[in-house]
Amino acid sequence: MHAPGIVDTRGATTMKANAMTVSIDLPCGAVSAEFYPDTGRLRILERDVLRVELFPPQSWFTVASVAGNSRWGTRPRESDLYLVLQSFVMQRFGMDALGKGAAVAH
Repeated sequence: MHAPGIVDTRGATTMKANAMTVSIDLPCGAVSAEFYPDTGRLRILERDVLRVELFPPQSWFTVASVAGNSRWGTRPRESDLYLVLQSFVMQRFGMDALGKGAAVAH
């Protein structure tokens, strides 16, 4: 048990290694999406600050809403995850933001 305000990060490196990550570099900083195939968790970070965190089935619904023609099942491909990130960027920063960004896959 930890004291209030203390965060246990012992498994953070291992969890991050299992994540599929895509990012878009914007003038205001990088926006990235991480999908963890072992848990189905979807996270969207803006300049390394967590903005969205979803677990199944909401994470799957989010992917399906933008990658409907894909055959990803419960494990989206990198291209599916990139569509999720593009959708987030357009909603948060507007359509013009994508014209100024550069995609990066990890």
